[in-house]
Amino acid sequence: MVCILLTGCLSQARSETIIIPESGDELSTSGISDLFDVKTIYRVLDKQSDDGIPLGWIDRSSLLGFFGEQTRSPSLERVDYPYEARLKLRNAEAKAGFITLSMDGHTVASLLQTADGDYSLKLTSLSDQQESIIARISNDQIRSFKYGWSNNGRYLVYIVRHGESGSIQMSVYDTTGKTTKSFTVAGWKPKDAISSVHIADDALSAAIIKDSGKLSYLLFGALDGSGWTEQYEHPANRDSSVEWIHNDQIAFIGSEGSLYAYDRRNAALSILIDQIGLFRLSPDRKVIAYLQDKDTVYAASLYGNNVMNKTQLFKGVVPSQISWSPDNGKLLLSGRKSYAEQDVPRPVAPVVISNQNMVIEFR
Repeated sequence: MVCILLTGCLSQARSETIIIPESGDELSTSGISDLFDVKTIYRVLDKQSDDGIPLGWIDRSSLLGFFGEQTRSPSLERVDYPYEARLKLRNAEAKAGFITLSMDGHTVASLLQTADGDYSLKLTSLSDQQESIIARISNDQIRSFKYGWSNNGRYLVYIVRHGESGSIQMSVYDTTGKTTKSFTVAGWKPKDAISSVHIADDALSAAIIKDSGKLSYLLFGALDGSGWTEQYEHPANRDSSVEWIHNDQIAFIGSEGSLYAYDRRNAALSILIDQIGLFRLSPDRKVIAYLQDKDTVYAASLYGNNVMNKTQLFKGVVPSQISWSPDNGKLLLSGRKSYAEQDVPRPVAPVVISNQNMVIEFR
């Protein structure tokens, strides 16, 4: 009878809301081992007086942060577990919006303004501090300039629009071979704008979020000697990111808010999750974290086109960044805490205040 009772308990669905403590104290969860059982939630640099902006994970337990944006000497600093101490690595020559960390945590790409008013795209290795300028961006191209890393951290893709001709050029830099390949992107209208660009791990495919008037579209295509060849188009959320499930399949948010997966091998489009606001796949592409219900973060397992083991992680934060640690053991959330106004008539939106940077550690 005891065995039967235990079996019944194990089969029940579990949904658990975690309330963040004032410090990194251990949280009580059930004794059942689960993929997304939360062990501890840490406030990142909660006792520091100046605000830092987490850029991502350097390794399984350490973050890279940008500090002192409003000062004369901003810096890139390492924030180590348990996220209350920081170590300066180097000065930051660019503003926070012009710095991005590779997905493997090894390289920083930054956009620096030069004395003549143009810009340089610079890569800096965090392991040996070696620097290299890989591109020059003219002042008339800076408005259209977008860039991003492949999931394996090997390739940096950047895209610009030429002011005179209006043509689009996509370039891919290989950090291993130290080479750059450039591709022409055809079919753009004068009023079309670039929202973001994304490169596959094999650098043979790329996706673009294009803004055309009040509408946005996902464009998915192949890179070859003739340029970038569009293979698929779908209405998309203007702020949608694109995640590569594998080199032939992508995930993105549609214009109505659903998370889609598109596989070009069989031209199959699948809905993974309805009505989400932000999402991020883990480095091994086996789990997903996403925002839903305005201010609630969930995690789930990804099996093919099926999303399973949905678990509520945290409620009351509106993240602008979600990032998995390399071993899937921790989740970084950066955003703002949401306070709902109980006496305010609908459809007035909740008031969003108070910066929040936190790390959720799983058992």
